[in-house]
Formats: sequence, C-alpha cells, structure tokens
Amino acid sequence: MSWEKSPHIQTFKLFAIVVAVCLSSFYLISSVLVPVVISFTLYALFEPATLYLVRHNFNHSLSIMIMLVFLLIVSVLIIGFALPALFDQVTLLQSKLPQIAKQLEKLLTGYGEFLANEFGANVDISELTLSILSESSSLGQSALIKVSNSLLNFVIFFILVPFLTYYLLKDFKRARNDLMNWLPNSSFELGWLIYHNVSRQLNAYTRGVMLQSLIMAVFCSLGFSLIGLDIPVLLGAITGMLNLVPYVGPVISVILALLVGAAMTPFEPSVLYLAVAVIIAAQIFDNLVVIPAVVAHAVDLHPVQAILGIIIFGSLFGTVGVILAMPAIAAGKIVISNIYADMANASLKSVA
Repeated sequence: MSWEKSPHIQTFKLFAIVVAVCLSSFYLISSVLVPVVISFTLYALFEPATLYLVRHNFNHSLSIMIMLVFLLIVSVLIIGFALPALFDQVTLLQSKLPQIAKQLEKLLTGYGEFLANEFGANVDISELTLSILSESSSLGQSALIKVSNSLLNFVIFFILVPFLTYYLLKDFKRARNDLMNWLPNSSFELGWLIYHNVSRQLNAYTRGVMLQSLIMAVFCSLGFSLIGLDIPVLLGAITGMLNLVPYVGPVISVILALLVGAAMTPFEPSVLYLAVAVIIAAQIFDNLVVIPAVVAHAVDLHPVQAILGIIIFGSLFGTVGVILAMPAIAAGKIVISNIYADMANASLKSVA
C-alpha cells in the first residue's frame, strides 16, 4: 500500500477539508457569530423541553412558542432587575480603578522593600510598575466602556436571537437532513455517525457548562457578599463567565478580586485572603461536585490541548473563540477519530 493511500494520510486530507470548511463558515458569519452562538446554545437548552411537550400532545409550534415566552420572561427579569444592578457595579468599579492602581503600587512597593531587607535584592518595584499601572488604569476604563457598549449590543441581539432560536427549534432537523442528503453514498453512514457523536457531546457540554457557570456565579456572589467585598454580584457574574475558560479563567478571577479588594476603603488585607479563599473553595466545589455531576465526560482534553486551543481560537475569533475553543477541539477529536476508523476499515477490506 502506497503512502498516499495510508489511512493516516487519507484521514489528514479529509480532516483538513472539514477544518477548512468550518473555518470558512465561521469567517463568513463572523459579523453575526455571537447571536448565532447564543441561538444554538438556547437550541441545545430548550430542545429537550420542546420535545417533552410534543410527546405530551402539544403542537410543535405551540411548544416552541411556550419556550420562547419563557425565554422572554427570563430576559425581561434580567434586563429589568439584574442589568441595572450590574451597570451600577460597573460604574463603581470604574470609579475605583485609580484607587486600585494606587493600592497595588503600595502593595508592590512593600513587597519590594521586604525583598531588599531579607535577600538584598534592590529592586525598585514601584518605579518599575508605575507606568504599567497608569496604562492599565487607562486600558481598564476603556475596557469597561467597551463592556458597557457590548451589553447594549447584547440587548439588540436579544431581538434577533428569539427568531433564530425559533427557526432552529422548528426547522433545524429538516435542514440537517437536507445537508446530509448531499453526502455521497460512500460517506453517508460515516457522516451520520460523526454528526450523532458530535451533536450528543456538544449538547451535553453546552447544557453542562451553562449550569456550571450559573452555579459558580451564585457561589462566588454569595461568598464575596459574606466577606464584605465590593461589587460582589458583578465579580460573581464575571467569575461565572470566566469559568467557561479552563485554567486561565480562574486565575483572571483571582486577580480581579484582589484588585477590587485592594481598592476598598478602609483597606483590609484579610479581605484579599478571604477573596482568594472564596474562589479556591468555588473551584474545589466545582471540581469535586459540579463537574462530576454536570460536565463529566463531556470533553476529554489534555490541559496542553485546551490551552493551545484557547490561544489559537482566541486569536482567530476573539472572546467568542476563547469560549468555543473547548467544544470545537472536542468535536475535532471525534471527527478525526471517526474518519480514521472508517479509513482503516476501508484499507483492511481492500487488502483482504
């Protein structure tokens, strides 16, 4: 058997085509990628409930409308009650940014003096970080303004998302079947096998991580409130969202909590330790309880694979890419393993 007909080479060629098609599709819809991702997420969340209503003699369209009305009620509650509180806390955080920079500079200066006294390391940390802190403060304020604008765009997306979600719930399976019928007969069975495995894993992952993020947000919000940390709801919500990014997200959450704690007046060093303790406790609870019960076996990725995927997808698609990295890589592993198995079987049959 020539190397061109090797299962590994054939698998690489076919997988490269699949990746090229997927990346091209993402690029074409990049301007509306966020509402599309939100709509598919809602589709994954609402499809079981919709099918449950259909099995209990509800009309399919009526079942979808019931789910969308539920979504509308939840959205109104969020916009009416949660968003104003979050905007207030964003404004409070923005006003504290200069104070955060000063407190951080003070802490670093103290640690610099400690290093000089104990180890003779004459490092002027204050001078070294002053310009960085000033720039960070400016960048932080710009970032918060962008976040506020993004929230406004998110409200606009809420006008588009229900329509996309409705048609996904109503016609996705028919559109999927039409696409599958385009496959050649030799690849028809393989296409359905890959779709079934990928769809099952992505649906489980989507439902799991959404519930996981909600649990983490509530856990951290309550914990930050109990220790007296400023803007606990905003920090809890951010921690829950950052939990979507493995390994990197919790580290960013710790840094944000420390910066907010350092800016509190009067300054209480114990709050810093307690804030870190809350996030560590949340991660322990997440790993011991939430992940085994909610997200177990949804993805099986090595930490290096996950981090490289986050970097690559983040550079290609920004924040949305960071969130999509884990499910995309997990789906890629399923695709390549199924393609290779099919190519290996075909190769064995041709030899026999």
